[in-house]
Amino acid sequence: MKTASRHLCAKEHGAATLVVVMMLFLIMALLAAYANRSLLFEQRVSNGYYRAGMSQDMAEAAIEWTVAMLNSTATDNQCKPVATDGVRFADRYLRITPEDRGIKQNVADEKSDSAAIVADCTRAPEGWVCRCPTFGKRVAPVELSSSDLVPSFGITIQPVPDRAGTVQINAYGCTNSVVDTCGGAAENSKNYQGLSLQHALLALVSAVRSPPAAPLVVKGDVISTGVGLGLHNTDPRSAGLLVTAGGKLNGLVESRLESVPGTLPSLAQIAEDRTLSDPNADIFRMFLGAAQERYKQHPSLREVTCRADCGPALEQAYKAGKRIIWIQGPLEVSSTVSLGTATDPVVIIATGDVTLTGPLQLTGLLATQRNLIWGPTGGPSLITGAVLVQGDIHTDGAVDIFYQPSVIDQLRNRVGSYVRVPGSWTDAR
Repeated sequence: MKTASRHLCAKEHGAATLVVVMMLFLIMALLAAYANRSLLFEQRVSNGYYRAGMSQDMAEAAIEWTVAMLNSTATDNQCKPVATDGVRFADRYLRITPEDRGIKQNVADEKSDSAAIVADCTRAPEGWVCRCPTFGKRVAPVELSSSDLVPSFGITIQPVPDRAGTVQINAYGCTNSVVDTCGGAAENSKNYQGLSLQHALLALVSAVRSPPAAPLVVKGDVISTGVGLGLHNTDPRSAGLLVTAGGKLNGLVESRLESVPGTLPSLAQIAEDRTLSDPNADIFRMFLGAAQERYKQHPSLREVTCRADCGPALEQAYKAGKRIIWIQGPLEVSSTVSLGTATDPVVIIATGDVTLTGPLQLTGLLATQRNLIWGPTGGPSLITGAVLVQGDIHTDGAVDIFYQPSVIDQLRNRVGSYVRVPGSWTDAR
């Protein structure tokens, strides 16, 4: 009897222990589930921060990429540089009014969607793939399927009213391969995507900060032989000024000089100018806006290296979209060369002597830190724009310089480099 009672008590104690153990297991399971839920939540938060950081990096990269592209040479529709038949990024998406430096979108329809993405890049497996189609012709790319994040970025261009020479870049960074698919916050959260929107203002730094008022500015002497140097300036804004020199004017022929109607050519010449004759006078700084060392830092400036006849190299550089060309050392052109147009002039700078013996046709500005020797043998030579000479100029034969206001406006208000405006960056999203 006592033995049966002991067995019954033992069973009851075992059942109670089992219940207690099961409850402990249940509590531990609940604690584990809660801890796992917290871990999952932290993982999602961490993943969200990672995607947000990546999208911000993409937006910042888009701004830097845009600055580089605006200062680049001619490119194709894949944003890659080409030697010929390309279009400069700035010309592809911006239209600048030369008279007042106003910047608009380069589209025929002024009512076009300014919020539309015009260019984009995607981090594909083979590397970055970019697209620079004609303004308004862009089509969203096909989404890349990948288990990894495939980030992308795109830009829109927005003119800034009442701020001449300034444009706003809106940069979108996305963790998806198609930046167009990045939408609102709720949609991005649902699709595990990150989107960042950043704004930055870019300003045009002119290649010719203070254009000369005369077709020819010389620090030294002007020496002309043969038929005489032809100087032409009928622009009333500059009073028809023909030449300004720090030295003497020798051999100019009045019949080869053309000023504003009713103005005697002799009154449109300035010789032995005190400002230019000053030993410390720097023509380069006066008109181009910076000393030689500083000017060479222009983002859109490209150095061209050539030996002997530099004509073919200059022509190739112009076809490739280079509009500020730097020649380190002397420059010699003996072949037939045609560079620049009235709507797309070029700036050529040489640090050494310039010798022009070929029938040169140049539209833009030619500047030399030394002397200019100009005597074509194969036909007449013509420069439309302006010439700056830090030393002396010697001409022989049929050579002419035409001062054309529209070209001067292009040099001052359209040709140059784009830089970020300090303090203009904002993080909108």
